[in-house]
Amino acid sequence: MIKKIVFTALIISCALSLSAGKAAPTWLLTVPTAEVLPKDQLNIGIMHLDLGISGNIEAGLHGLKYSISNPDGSKLAFGASLFSGLYPYAVYTNNYDFGRLSLGLTIFPYFIFAGLEKQLTPEISLLAELHNGAAVGVRNKLAKDWVLDFGAGFSAYSYKNLFFVDYANTDYYSFKFPANFSVFMVLALCYSFNIREEPLSSVKPGDKLNPADPVK
Repeated sequence: MIKKIVFTALIISCALSLSAGKAAPTWLLTVPTAEVLPKDQLNIGIMHLDLGISGNIEAGLHGLKYSISNPDGSKLAFGASLFSGLYPYAVYTNNYDFGRLSLGLTIFPYFIFAGLEKQLTPEISLLAELHNGAAVGVRNKLAKDWVLDFGAGFSAYSYKNLFFVDYANTDYYSFKFPANFSVFMVLALCYSFNIREEPLSSVKPGDKLNPADPVK
């Protein structure tokens, strides 16, 4: 099964990889950054359904996030993750020589987390995370507006519990740290576009085109 997932990811990457697009997911593999999508920008795909509400508010599949930009280029964001039952978090993101680092605090399913995105080429970035486990992966900027993330890691909490929360089970609200670690994999495909952009051409059937006319 794992071999099939890896093979599928490689096929998608090779088939679509043309040039770096403008799409930029505001999460890494499993943790948020302090970035938010621009106003009216929609990210949709596998593990993505998020919309920029304003210049500093984002809402969608990953939850709700409010971001504050600092004069030095760093950002501080506060949010609530839908993946972990809308538990609140705070995250700080800034650029360093070794990459773009995000440091955060949350109350569940872990307490402190960190994420790093290191640009290797214009199209490829290395992703790394630390929380109650660790994860590494690759972000591939595919054909215009497409991004593919692929990674794996291990966690003290079963990865499926981040998506299927049993609210009747009080164990989910316990701060007792599990002793067993579980392995998980992440495959996410994101397409990004502005929901208010108009088509480049408004030519209708039957219209006569003059080669000398400018393209509308």
